[in-house]
Amino acid sequence: MHPPGAPRSPPTVMEQRGPEKSGPDGEQGAAGDRTDLTSAASAHLGDGGGMESRRRTHDSFEQAVQAAVSTFGAEVTPKLRGSGWQEDQLRGPMENMIRSICRGLGLDVTLIGEVPLVDMGARPDYAVEVGGALVGYIELKKPGTQADPSDYTGRNAEQWAKLRLLNNVLLCDGNEFSVHQEGQRVGEVAHMKGSVLTSGSRLAPADGTLARVLRDFLTWEPQTPRTTSQLIRAVAGLCQLLSEEVGEAIAQEKSRRRPPAFTTLAKDWRHLLFPEATDAQFVEQYGQAVVFALLLARVEEINFEGETVHEIATKLGKKHSLMGQALDVLAGDSVAGLSTTLNTLLRVIGAVRWDVLDDGTGDAYFLLYEHFLQIYDPDLRIRTGSYYTPRGIVSAMARLVEDVLKREGFRIPSGFASPDVVLVDPAMGTGTFLLSALELAADTITEAEGPGAVGPRLREMVGRRLVGFEMQVGPFAVAELRMHAMLKQYGSAAPAQGLRLLVADALDSPTAEFNWIPHTYRALAESRRQANQVKRDERVMVVMGNPPHDAVKRGAGKWVERGEPEADIPAPLGAFRQPGNGRYESKIANLYVYFWRWATWKVFDAHDDVPFGVVALITPKAWLKGRAFAGMRRYLRETADEGWIVDLSPEGQRADVATRIFPEVAQELCIAIFVRWRDSPRPRTDQQTAKVRHLKVGGRRDEKIERLTTLTLDDPVWRECATGETDAFLPPGSDLWESCPQLRDLMPWSSRGVTPGRMWVYAPDEDTLHRRWQRLLAADTERRAEMLGRSGERAPSDKVPPLPGVESHGRIPLAAEHRTDPQTVRIGFRSFDRQYVLPDSRLMERGRADLWRVRSDRQIYTVEQNAHPVVNGPALVFSALIPDMHYFNNRSGCARPLYRNAAGTLPNVTPGLLPLLSGRLGVSVVAEDLLAYIAAIASHPEYTARFQEDLEVPGARIPLTTDQYLWERAIAIGQRVLWLHTYGERYADKTAGRPYGRVLLPRDRPRCVEEIPDDVETMPEKLAYDPVTQDLWVGSGRISPVSRAVREYEVSGMNVLDKWFGYRRRNPAGKRRLELDHEFARRWLPSWTTELLELLNVLGLLVREEPAQADLFNDVCAGPLITVADLTAAGILPVPTEATRALKATSDAGDALFDL
Repeated sequence: MHPPGAPRSPPTVMEQRGPEKSGPDGEQGAAGDRTDLTSAASAHLGDGGGMESRRRTHDSFEQAVQAAVSTFGAEVTPKLRGSGWQEDQLRGPMENMIRSICRGLGLDVTLIGEVPLVDMGARPDYAVEVGGALVGYIELKKPGTQADPSDYTGRNAEQWAKLRLLNNVLLCDGNEFSVHQEGQRVGEVAHMKGSVLTSGSRLAPADGTLARVLRDFLTWEPQTPRTTSQLIRAVAGLCQLLSEEVGEAIAQEKSRRRPPAFTTLAKDWRHLLFPEATDAQFVEQYGQAVVFALLLARVEEINFEGETVHEIATKLGKKHSLMGQALDVLAGDSVAGLSTTLNTLLRVIGAVRWDVLDDGTGDAYFLLYEHFLQIYDPDLRIRTGSYYTPRGIVSAMARLVEDVLKREGFRIPSGFASPDVVLVDPAMGTGTFLLSALELAADTITEAEGPGAVGPRLREMVGRRLVGFEMQVGPFAVAELRMHAMLKQYGSAAPAQGLRLLVADALDSPTAEFNWIPHTYRALAESRRQANQVKRDERVMVVMGNPPHDAVKRGAGKWVERGEPEADIPAPLGAFRQPGNGRYESKIANLYVYFWRWATWKVFDAHDDVPFGVVALITPKAWLKGRAFAGMRRYLRETADEGWIVDLSPEGQRADVATRIFPEVAQELCIAIFVRWRDSPRPRTDQQTAKVRHLKVGGRRDEKIERLTTLTLDDPVWRECATGETDAFLPPGSDLWESCPQLRDLMPWSSRGVTPGRMWVYAPDEDTLHRRWQRLLAADTERRAEMLGRSGERAPSDKVPPLPGVESHGRIPLAAEHRTDPQTVRIGFRSFDRQYVLPDSRLMERGRADLWRVRSDRQIYTVEQNAHPVVNGPALVFSALIPDMHYFNNRSGCARPLYRNAAGTLPNVTPGLLPLLSGRLGVSVVAEDLLAYIAAIASHPEYTARFQEDLEVPGARIPLTTDQYLWERAIAIGQRVLWLHTYGERYADKTAGRPYGRVLLPRDRPRCVEEIPDDVETMPEKLAYDPVTQDLWVGSGRISPVSRAVREYEVSGMNVLDKWFGYRRRNPAGKRRLELDHEFARRWLPSWTTELLELLNVLGLLVREEPAQADLFNDVCAGPLITVADLTAAGILPVPTEATRALKATSDAGDALFDL
């Protein structure tokens, strides 16, 4: 699209679909008239001339508005009588009213109907152009809705949350009008005298407010932003709209409803830059590329007035070749006319003055893209891991890396300033890591050679040795802005060949080549070509950065994950795999792992002549100890010489926001630096493994950053990590801890628990599951697939074997299912939360057939958190029901059945252990006794508190006493604990005070003293607790007495009562991404009151057991123990491999599909 001074572009897709457009004489006006028309509008509406002239103009405008409103009423009232679609009936009369007002003023107005903003979840009724330029949008509401969105609820509120992102919106329901600019209402709401439902031609403005509202709307002009937040609010919504326009255009082109334009662009974009980019990813890139190229043009003080996009792009390309060419290709004259929004973007961004925004510190640029994503698409920010590292963290990392370079192993005293040091940030974002290295180099040069030497040396550095890859064009543009600004600050400038900042994907193949490329695309193609040359040929000494982190599907690692089999190039990721560990390695499917492997491959493996260097990344820290990452730890120990790891999240998962480095990121993070010295021998011997050190940095965010600013590699606080080839990168545990056998040494077979892949197969009541099933059956095959949702490779047409021990569906695929009364089974959903499941393998990603095969009324499952640290509460929990994989504390884990078969005749105990225990203790020991002992020892807070640091490495260890008295004492306590955890369904013995299925506190137990309402309107929304009266309020219902210890009972950070109630409140917890997730109970069920009282009794009795458990535990730890060494000497350890596996099924051969 052309800005002022150029002919108006052809109609857009939306214009072609909208109502007929007309000007003063039925002809469409020229965009070139916009400036004059705006001036005319201002004069007509009271902005120009003398006082008397303005008064006459003001009066005539109000009279024009009154006349148009009267005609509007005469047209709309008959339409509204008896109509069930009142909002639609406003459309024609509203168009006529706006046109009439503008015609009287000599303004050329076009109303474009039903503007699609699909990604915004909204569809404004009209886009409005005045003089050929988009000025705003009109949103119509049913009469009576009102024009004050602050009172909106439900769908109206959700829609308005999106529409308020737009620059200028007129909101009306026929009786009320309001104008909103940059998300804020301008002035008061205008009201009518009378009603559109009854007044007809008698309808009139209540006062002059309507004229003011229409004036403000029709004469909107972009204002010069004074802050970056104002700038972002102004452009983010338009960027979203621009992207959506392109997305709709692509859809129409693919259905051959319009000639190809954007589909061709998308194809070229894939060919030149990102071969695996989807249309959706191209659309995101398109909007951001155009917006940030225009912002970059304003930084360079390129004037937009009277310039075409091509002319702007040409000027921009003189200094920023890639961004200039991207703007020209994506929005130049060949496609500019296909977008309604682009002209508005030119007007809005054309008003930007960076000298107003920038205070000289660079802050105007620093967080520009991150703030942009917060408004433009928060979900995209999460998906891409776009959380830009605080400068204090970056500075500390860069300083530590430079310290490494200066050490004897490298002998590079000038650090980053050395001509030998090539630095790559493989996901540079806005370039902070590269800029930090540039600053350190400038300081070094100034100190060594004087300020006059800085400029030329930095120019050489950015032209040869600082390399950044970035996939997203928005942050790439900001990185260019910041690097040019820093060079200018040091009296330098970019070299003639430009910076080595490249739009490229580090994970793509480094061997891809291009055939002949047209000149039009040369800069874009050159970016990828240079990136591939760096990946393939260039010797890189340092890789440093903050790569994205996101769990992804198979294949997302691209070349790093796949390699090039046709060229006999193995996948680099293979070096991070451990033989025999495949069943756990699905967790390495994460972007940050792929970037770790790319970085280590590039620095340590890619070039035999220089197999040394430094890798320093800030990422999630799961790889430090998770079982899935055993191969990654082995590789680093074998390949590197030294490593330093800074734990930035010792507070654990979902810690207080004030402690997080990135406030929005709940994941635990670490900084890791691994180095291979220049003279390190190759190949390495078994004894030559990396010396790795570890350090925790806790506290509030600013305290952590302050600590890092003073941290050195020689600081005495570093602790050396364990040295086993796959050991966690953590300091060794205490002597007591290390001497005790792990739970898996005692109960070797485990399963991860049921993994459905979709939450709607669970519910806290059976009726909800039946309603969901009925809705599923009522749908055709295509709809069933949508309801099922994508998870793994399951589809309605698949023939899936049934789960053992439940009602069989045979080999009937879900698409052919017709049974109306499905079986439901009770399941362990979360600790102490019993829910229901549809036990249908066709609905589940991993049904865990082996767990169903051993299910019986004798079975009991020990659930262990073996993937994350246990921070408080019991270290083990138990369930009589098959557990979900997240049963322990909503964060994965594993289940260890007591028996390996349903009959309960084959205990899941390491061979030889029970006879050894019997011999050492002098009493007969059976599997049920061993489990009771384990429960007594490990299922209470004292255990977790004592072994707090040891539990950083996930997995419980069990101190095994050799004292018969302590053993028998533990059995008695453990039997009661297991009876409580299973709600009295296991270890019941009436003579011992453990009646079956009846777990009750003494007379002071909790009772429901005020009814929990069971109607829809008063469905409870929250729990409230009064510690003084010990009242637990469930909505307006009251249960009392409930002790504070019960109210605060937690399992590793998960409050049990809050979690249990969360799935039963008015707005249930959990993501509702599928249609059937929205089918849930709308009223409180009486059975839930019963279950809640049962839960309170169980927790109350467990709290009373804790002192006896603590005393027992401390006595056991103080006495003689059976150690790992003892078990090894007796031949019990290591555990035989067959004992760690489920028994082979004697039937249902297909069940192996679910054994993972």
